[in-house]
Amino acid sequence: MSDHLSEELIIEIFTRLPPKSLLRFRSLSKSWYSCIGSPGFIRMHTSRSTQKLLFRHQLYYDAYGLEHFRTLFSDDFYTLHLEDQLPLCPIGGYNGITAVQFPCSKTFIIIGSCDGIFCLSEYQKGISLWNPSIRRKLSLPVCPRRTPVPWRGLGDGLGFGFDPISDDYKIVQISYSRESSFFYAIKIGTWCPITSPTPLISKVLLGSCFVNGALHWVVDSYHTESHDSDLPCILTFNLSTHVFGMIPLPEPFWTARGITTLQGSLAVISGNNDDSWIWVRRDDSWSVIFKSKANQFKGGSVMGVLQPATNGDLLLTAWMNKEKLVQFYLTKMGEQSILVEFHAASFIFGIARCVESLHMLGIETA
Repeated sequence: MSDHLSEELIIEIFTRLPPKSLLRFRSLSKSWYSCIGSPGFIRMHTSRSTQKLLFRHQLYYDAYGLEHFRTLFSDDFYTLHLEDQLPLCPIGGYNGITAVQFPCSKTFIIIGSCDGIFCLSEYQKGISLWNPSIRRKLSLPVCPRRTPVPWRGLGDGLGFGFDPISDDYKIVQISYSRESSFFYAIKIGTWCPITSPTPLISKVLLGSCFVNGALHWVVDSYHTESHDSDLPCILTFNLSTHVFGMIPLPEPFWTARGITTLQGSLAVISGNNDDSWIWVRRDDSWSVIFKSKANQFKGGSVMGVLQPATNGDLLLTAWMNKEKLVQFYLTKMGEQSILVEFHAASFIFGIARCVESLHMLGIETA
């Protein structure tokens, strides 16, 4: 084929093919092997990939929570879906999508995802990076922090994102003392102390979320030499400058239940016993884009939100009761319909954005 097509046209075709096909093509030609594995091609291919939704399923669940995870959680599996492959049905399976086991232990947290790479934190195994498109996983060395972080969850104080200045992916581990926090950069291949002072906090309430080049966590308090606040707020960390900062939560203050990105902006889910709000931060101010109606979730509340499309629709995760999770699809007009509901064989434990990419192709697995 290369004898009849120009190199530019071949590259143009390759950038529109799935990673599974490109991995096969790498073995057919030295020039194709070099082209497909080059950083420039991988970036171009990722930018043209169709966004999918990764559904994390669990076979059973215990209402008491994560503190009993060692005996109560079974093996997880996932399915990848385009928007037109929804809704899902507990009887009809997953619309022809094959369920795949996660390449990790039974208990883990998804710290974050970026360009098709997922950062995972596994119980007793540490942190790893995983690209499901090429089935590649990289285990990271243990963070060399001197003071142990108080254990409150597998993802407590961790964050994952991309630094456009260094063109590198970074993992951050926040310190709970005046000692340095640490970051891990893939290109450097080691943990490095963060030289800028770490604000003193005692608990990470929610996190992490990566948006506009910075990581965000909801913390219980924020104390520096020049600023003290005993109220919950958002701790930020710029992945390029390595400087911490603080953003106040929207007022009036309600319990924050989730932090994410919507339309490229920081978003917070908050609520009380009766209502839920979704706030978006633009131009250094908060505005409400969604408020639940009376008893809209049958006594439950919104816990998560995604925006899979660019038309303004929202995909909400709502607790309906202690036994199940139900996913709702809301249109721009706020009309509501059940999109996913599992009662028996499995239930949806989480949903994440995902693109098919070749990132981590040149990194040795562990």
